[in-house]
Amino acid sequence: MRKRIIWFCFTCLLWIGILPLTAWAAEYPYFIEVNLTQNVVTVYRKDAEGAYTIPDRAFVCSVGSDTPTGTFQTSDKYEWRALFGNVYGQYATRITGHILFHSVPYDTMYDKGSLEYEEYNKLGTSASMGCIRLTVEDVKWIYDHCPSGTTVRMVENNDPLPIQPEMPMKLDLQDTEKRGWDPTDPDPENPWNNILPNHARLEDINVKSTAGTFAVEAFYGDGNYYLSAVDAKRIFAQLGRTVSLPASVPDAIRASDTTTIEIQGKTGEAAYCIYWGKSYYKLRDLADFADVRIFWNEKTGDILLTEAKTAEWTDGVILSRNIAPEQRTSSTMA
Repeated sequence: MRKRIIWFCFTCLLWIGILPLTAWAAEYPYFIEVNLTQNVVTVYRKDAEGAYTIPDRAFVCSVGSDTPTGTFQTSDKYEWRALFGNVYGQYATRITGHILFHSVPYDTMYDKGSLEYEEYNKLGTSASMGCIRLTVEDVKWIYDHCPSGTTVRMVENNDPLPIQPEMPMKLDLQDTEKRGWDPTDPDPENPWNNILPNHARLEDINVKSTAGTFAVEAFYGDGNYYLSAVDAKRIFAQLGRTVSLPASVPDAIRASDTTTIEIQGKTGEAAYCIYWGKSYYKLRDLADFADVRIFWNEKTGDILLTEAKTAEWTDGVILSRNIAPEQRTSSTMA
């Protein structure tokens, strides 16, 4: 009886957020927080003491007026799941009751070309019937990496986010060839896999740190920057990180896809684009591997790479675009 009372008290304290969020078991590597006010999912991993204090990644989502607040543990998982309104979702994970993480709905089960594209363009706003909608890429990450029993806390606040997530691209509603597919779906049949991101172009970037200033040429597409292997090595070296990548993506068969890389002893997938025969790697993926945070200055468009938890613009490495780039120097490291 005494043990039951202690367990009940522990659960109540965890529910209201008084106790530190630590691992209930070794098999739960992540803790998830859903901000219903800001439509953002933030994933935390454990620190050295086993508490979930380290922001790992963040996703844009869509919640709804019926999305509950509170702390829950995930349970069932479904590769496809029937949803309210005779629609269907991919990679669903049950949070509580009828509330799930899932993709933006589809009109037909198993038909990945039947995406409700107008609903996709609502990501980042409250648009669901209570579930948590995400891109296929993001919800599949939860499906693959967060086992049943993972703790999810749903909150309402306008507190600063530890990681600013990338906004999903907007679908062109007139593009009848591709609008029915989620652009992030890794399915080989996805027509988005065969093209470069929207607004693809090269940009001159000034790189500034306490060590000095130099310029690089970065690839830009769909709100993301991509760096060549040589320039990535130079930039991350300013933060004491060793980033060594193949100059050309091995066995690349598409203009944009993902490839396996290793940075700082971590191995995983990073997005790339091949533009005019040259390979560029997604900056945000490289930063994740190197344990470097990214902050964006909304007024100037500058990007800060830093080891700090907050944006200290007098420290770290600042990337500035389209501002009288310095004379481009050799990209060879000493």
